[in-house]
Amino acid sequence: MIDVYKTGNMQTVHLQARRSQRSWWVMYLALIGVSVASSVLMLRAQPSPALLVWMLYLAGVVTTFYNPRYGVYLIIGLALFGDGNLSAWYPFTKNLSSRESLLYVSDAVIISPLETYIVFTVLVWLGRMAVERRTQIYFGPMFWVVLLFVGFVTYGLGFGLSRGGNLVIALWEARPIYYLFALLVLTGNLIRLRSQVNTLFWIITVSLFLKAITGVVYVATVLQWDMGKVEVIAEHAMSIHFNIFFILMIAAWLYRDSLSRRLLMPLMAFPVIYSYFANHRRAGFLSLGIAVLLIVLLLYRENRKLFWALTPSGTLGFMVYLAAFWNNEGSIGMIARAVRSVVGQPTARDTASNVYRDIENMNIMFTISQVSLRGLGFGQRFYIIYQMPDISTFEWWEYITHNSIMWIWMQIGVGGFFAMLLMIGMSMILGGRLIWSMPYGELRAYALTATLYILMHFIYAYVDMSWDTRSMLLVGMMMGLLNSLDLIAARPLPVTAPRWPWQLAPSGQAPLPRLPAGRSPQLQAIRAWHEAETIL
Repeated sequence: MIDVYKTGNMQTVHLQARRSQRSWWVMYLALIGVSVASSVLMLRAQPSPALLVWMLYLAGVVTTFYNPRYGVYLIIGLALFGDGNLSAWYPFTKNLSSRESLLYVSDAVIISPLETYIVFTVLVWLGRMAVERRTQIYFGPMFWVVLLFVGFVTYGLGFGLSRGGNLVIALWEARPIYYLFALLVLTGNLIRLRSQVNTLFWIITVSLFLKAITGVVYVATVLQWDMGKVEVIAEHAMSIHFNIFFILMIAAWLYRDSLSRRLLMPLMAFPVIYSYFANHRRAGFLSLGIAVLLIVLLLYRENRKLFWALTPSGTLGFMVYLAAFWNNEGSIGMIARAVRSVVGQPTARDTASNVYRDIENMNIMFTISQVSLRGLGFGQRFYIIYQMPDISTFEWWEYITHNSIMWIWMQIGVGGFFAMLLMIGMSMILGGRLIWSMPYGELRAYALTATLYILMHFIYAYVDMSWDTRSMLLVGMMMGLLNSLDLIAARPLPVTAPRWPWQLAPSGQAPLPRLPAGRSPQLQAIRAWHEAETIL
């Protein structure tokens, strides 16, 4: 009988087989239960799209029960696909009390399918560890700084409600930040292999591509191809999400990622670019421009030949574009208008937007001056001493501000503000180190994409609302990936069988990459566990 050492417990192959059989029986019974429930729904309910969506929801539950890692895939993919403007009926991130949602249940049910998936994924993950009698939870360097920030958020929620704050608004303000923490933990513990990271980024890519298709359809059918009819076609944050697509596409070519990604993403980019321009977000363009500039600087250090081949011609082309479209008011001139706004020559439309933000910032700073230490607390109106232009179409304009960075200070006090800065700074330090330490190829592309997305998000947050559900899921996932990328790189690559008869068969498992000096004892211990798995 072979004994296997895992995190301090001795487990025999026979015991592992018994537990695996028990898990399969539980899975089988759960599948039967879902089948019975689906049958009852089909017999008792009238045919409707909602019935199909409920069946898909239950199928996702079964998939997550089979493997909690699939829950992470579903959470990210289903959340990114939807949009409150383009598809108001889309139910995944809406409460079950939202009447426009296909999964509407009751006005009293204030949870969303997203939240049920997060909770179920966590329970399945913890349940598996309990059944297997082993505790393997990786915290990493990001866990404690994010937990500190979430602790201040919890304080802000309790403090605001204790002072009579609006419960509904307080929950909408604070809930997405808890998603950040949940995805940090789930991604860092359930995404362990390079292939799994690759799958996760393909899910993000496809979800953004499908959302872009939805945007093109909206422009074609509702706007009759006239993008100037509306200020935006989707939620504001959609633009910053599309930036992931562009950065990943550039990183794939820069670090020679898989051929499929390098060929398919440029083909998929056309609808993404069209919807990106149709959403008219200056902050999205500027944050992407800063990220591209950083990639250019990175290219100077890594590949100067390519740098000198691309940078002068690219700079010249961009200057020609600015000269040609400096005064253009159409969608094609959006990038030029964004640059004009930065250098102090905004258009009339941008001036009106800037005026509102300037007055709003004055009210934010006055509110902070009154409650700088303790904050207002969630669910409380901020102080308005300077009258702002009317945007009452946004229901919560007295609670949520465009400047999402200073909004945190205003809501949870100076302690929460510095905890947020610590979280951002820690993720940038960790991401920068990973970009240099990851092996050349897909892992470095993932490290670059994750780091730049977090940077772009918080640049965007300075001028627009960014603590929304989808953004927090993505930020949490990217931070979780950075938190565990060292472990993923340290895992040995699987040995594949020879493709052709004349190739030599591999002699054994590929060696672990050599870790740089100065790594934590925790990382060394987990690497030892990986080696034990390899020996088995």
